[in-house]
Amino acid sequence: NIMDLAKAIAPECKTEIVGIRPGEKLHEVLVTRDDARSTLEYKDHYVVQPDFQFWERRFKNNGGNPPPEDFEYNSATNSWFLPVDEMRKMIKEL
Repeated sequence: NIMDLAKAIAPECKTEIVGIRPGEKLHEVLVTRDDARSTLEYKDHYVVQPDFQFWERRFKNNGGNPPPEDFEYNSATNSWFLPVDEMRKMIKEL
């Protein structure tokens, strides 16, 4: 979350929680349930294929598998969050 990022960049900075603002999202949906029907899951990524006829579905037999029924990928259910120390390490490498 943004507080973790602030701690990674400037651990000594003062922060103030002001609450959610109009239009602000707490979580992002990255693959919707509708898009999941044309999504292939790989070890470290997803491919969302277009529904258009011209698309050859070239990823179909390239190691990807359809996700489970009713699959949705969003930041609220993400199981992989970076700890502050790992964020700090990645930032230093930039």
